[in-house]
Amino acid sequence: MKKKVLAALLCGAMVLGLTGCGGGAMDAGGAAPAAEAPQAEAEAPAADTASEESAPAASSEGVTITLMASQDWVEDSEQELGAKFEEQTGIHVDYQIVPADQYQDLLLTRLNSGEGPDIWGAQSGFALKTTYNVQQNAVDLSNEPWADAYSIFSAEQTSVDGVNYGLTYYDTTTDYYMIYNKKLFEAAGAAVPTTFDELKDTCEKLLDSGVTPIYEPLADGWHLLMLWAESGQVHDKLEPGIVEKLNKNEATFAGDEYMKKAVDQLNEMAQNGYFGDNYMSDEFVDAEGYMASGEFAISMLKPGAIKTIVASDLNTEGYTEDDFGIFLLPLVDNQYLNVHPTGPSRFIYSGSPHIEEAKQYLAFLLEKDNVQYLIDNAADVENLPVEVGQTPEYSQTTLDFLGSYDDDHSGMVLQDVVTYFNEQWMDINADLAAMFIGDMTSEQVLEQIDARRAQLAQAAGDENW
Repeated sequence: MKKKVLAALLCGAMVLGLTGCGGGAMDAGGAAPAAEAPQAEAEAPAADTASEESAPAASSEGVTITLMASQDWVEDSEQELGAKFEEQTGIHVDYQIVPADQYQDLLLTRLNSGEGPDIWGAQSGFALKTTYNVQQNAVDLSNEPWADAYSIFSAEQTSVDGVNYGLTYYDTTTDYYMIYNKKLFEAAGAAVPTTFDELKDTCEKLLDSGVTPIYEPLADGWHLLMLWAESGQVHDKLEPGIVEKLNKNEATFAGDEYMKKAVDQLNEMAQNGYFGDNYMSDEFVDAEGYMASGEFAISMLKPGAIKTIVASDLNTEGYTEDDFGIFLLPLVDNQYLNVHPTGPSRFIYSGSPHIEEAKQYLAFLLEKDNVQYLIDNAADVENLPVEVGQTPEYSQTTLDFLGSYDDDHSGMVLQDVVTYFNEQWMDINADLAAMFIGDMTSEQVLEQIDARRAQLAQAAGDENW
């Protein structure tokens, strides 16, 4: 059973409980950096490795296509590939990166005004139909040259009514977990927790040793909710059928004792000082550096981040990859592995004057050498949900962690199974932050989720509302 769930995760072969699933959080930040020349030891694939499918027509010379995405949805190594794409095709890619708290509103304004970017990013899942009107605003990609190589499970999440409109260009084969420093745990006499009470004991011991337990950045406006949502698979285990009831409008968040308990426990973590003194202004971009410095012992990150932590200039203690491990955040005593097949995806705007050039770019990204280049050069990417003959880069730590869970001890994350939840991601984060400073209660946070779900459902014409 363990081998079965491990293979399913790494291949993207998750059996979905519902026909569609919502995506995860949007990363925030500033403008995209200019593409930098790759290092000599990790050069982008040469132009002559490209397949015939991505070769442009002569008329494409000098064309610029725009790609609009939320911060951290475009890796530096992708921009390096974009420079190679331009060298090969003459097509320039203008990467337009927008902070998360502004991204969705700006994108929808552009789509609704008929001035969408040539390629636009969005989380795959439920919201594609209801929020982004993907059937009107995106191009059918079902018959692209790479369609057969694209994970059928990711394709389900970028499809509406059987038509695939997108490409999930993100590592969905692993998720966000609690990355921890084994040496700091050992020095503090702390153990890896499996219950919330054990988590509190671990955090108190870390505090007593002079280490801040958890790096939790709130300034970006998206990461905090991950702590709950990426543990949210426990809810349907504690109360079988709760997800179905929520989606049929037969239950509410505010009326559920375990939902309240999860939010209350988050608040307790903040009030107890487990996030440190500056969590309200801390930013996600600094997470790996703070983990490398040894100032913080734990952070919710992708497993691939361990490589970046170790390579950081702030790693003055000489930590190696073996000094870091992975565990599940035991919110509401969760011990079910989070499965999350959705993620940031690319869509070609139906009104674009450069649809063919945009298609060429997506095909270029999925050539074997280019997929391998992203895996080899983006620290938090260990694989992509395509099969083009690439070699994944899973660490032994990742493999051991995933291999310790079987089918009976895993489940889909909250935002992938509950309708009208992911669409209000940033709002929920803001409400949780307001709770931390005493401006809202946990009951009010949950009531707001219910109220927004009702509004979204009614706007979508959901007959259950």
